[in-house]
Amino acid sequence: MLAKAHITIGMAAAFTIMRPDTVAEALPVIAGAAAGCLICDIDCDIAAEKKDSSRWRIAMAALFVCVLIEDYLLKAGMWEGLMSRSKADSVLFGIPGSNQSDVAASNLSGILASFFASAEGIVSRIMPHMWFFGIAGFALACTFAGISKHRGFSHSLLAMVIETICIWMVFPSVCVPFMIAFLTHVALDIMNKKPVYVMYPSKKGWCLGWFYANKTADKIFTAAGTAWLIAILIICLRR
Repeated sequence: MLAKAHITIGMAAAFTIMRPDTVAEALPVIAGAAAGCLICDIDCDIAAEKKDSSRWRIAMAALFVCVLIEDYLLKAGMWEGLMSRSKADSVLFGIPGSNQSDVAASNLSGILASFFASAEGIVSRIMPHMWFFGIAGFALACTFAGISKHRGFSHSLLAMVIETICIWMVFPSVCVPFMIAFLTHVALDIMNKKPVYVMYPSKKGWCLGWFYANKTADKIFTAAGTAWLIAILIICLRR
């Protein structure tokens, strides 16, 4: 699928699973989904699709930066995870003052929140400057993905795990929405007629062969994703 389908579906899925109640909770969801929905296509080598992907990746990068600025101005919590790693136990999914007992683990986001918060406390004591390693690791992963075969490493579960861990080292509250958007991107591409090497470095590609990436199905998914995103935003605003 093309970029707009990945953006709308990725954003909608992230908001549906995370269900933020406040602006402070919504900011990391937007940032994570903006990064995850198109990071896979950093290796795109088809001229028309590369142009489309590059343009929208720039737009999503700008959105990510705007969210970081807004979070900093509002003191919503994302930057606290970076600047105060020793307080990791009091920063959970961008909510200052929360701890693991304050977040219900009855759903997927709660379970993941508890897991990442516990892991962060352990790793931050072992690696006090892990934000640096997170940035460096993410840059290296993206560089390797960019020079790899299209829909190879960049679309794999291995890439998702590495990039999610690197993001978690810098902005813990962003990693789960990133992972959700990443998975929706891969799921959409598996429906296309070209193989996706989900289990890289395995050479066996996954391909359902249902649609072409840039034809009618793309328009349908973009429209459906837009409608889904609008609907879930309305639900979140009414809560």
